Amino acid sequence: MKTINFLKSGLDGAWERQKAISNNIANVDTPHYKRKDIDFLSKLNAAMEDKSEISLKTSNSRHISSEKKRPDSFKRDVFSASSFRKDENNVDIDVEMAELAKNNIYYNTLVNQLNSQFNRLKDVIDKGGR
Repeated sequence: MKTINFLKSGLDGAWERQKAISNNIANVDTPHYKRKDIDFLSKLNAAMEDKSEISLKTSNSRHISSEKKRPDSFKRDVFSASSFRKDENNVDIDVEMAELAKNNIYYNTLVNQLNSQFNRLKDVIDKGGR
């Protein structure tokens, strides 16, 4: 269940980021509009560092450790660029479209992982009665 809750948190964050990026795109021509972004990956990182999970016992130095290391790919600051246009709007449509595509890939990956988890649970339930 912890994995499913973790994936749900990721989906919630990706959904909020999708709304922020869409709002940026919608306001690309609005004077004085400032780009907004959601920093949910740091919260996921904190959840990954939660030490409440069962740790693995290792009997050999070559065994995989259950220690969680902070991946550098989760480091992400909220983007806040200065205005580069005369109307003081700092939305760059090319950046927003790239972030939108990246967020869509991330969201779809999480959906696939969640579907896999549910399929595993279904298999266990189906085969458990045999």
